[in-house]
Amino acid sequence: MTSTLKITFGQATDHREAARERLRRAEAGDDGDVVEQDAGFILNFESFDDIERLMRGSNLALLEVIVNEQPDSIRQTAEAVDRDYREVHRNLNELESLGVIEFEQEGASKQPVLRGGADTIDLSFTIGRDSIDGRPDATA
Repeated sequence: MTSTLKITFGQATDHREAARERLRRAEAGDDGDVVEQDAGFILNFESFDDIERLMRGSNLALLEVIVNEQPDSIRQTAEAVDRDYREVHRNLNELESLGVIEFEQEGASKQPVLRGGADTIDLSFTIGRDSIDGRPDATA
């Protein structure tokens, strides 16, 4: 079964409203598919700075390797992208600080995995008229 990490930008209000709707339906006894969330975990960014950090080519390459090759360690991850261990370690720590990955201890090694044990990533960005610099307009 596929588990998806959904990464969004500027959609916190939409996620809250969807969660309230799922809760309302569940409380009403509706146990159909409409109550299920479409992702195992949703991570929403509201800052362009965080999105910029996530979308660096070096970070995206690491995410691709984590998803497709499932390396057992930071060292294997560095080898897969043909980069220096220290640089990869720093980038993986950055992805961890953003909440995108986590580390599972495997003996003496730390295995980078997607947050929540997900095996796919779904990226969704919304920039609307009511946002300025990545923040919702307070007057809207």
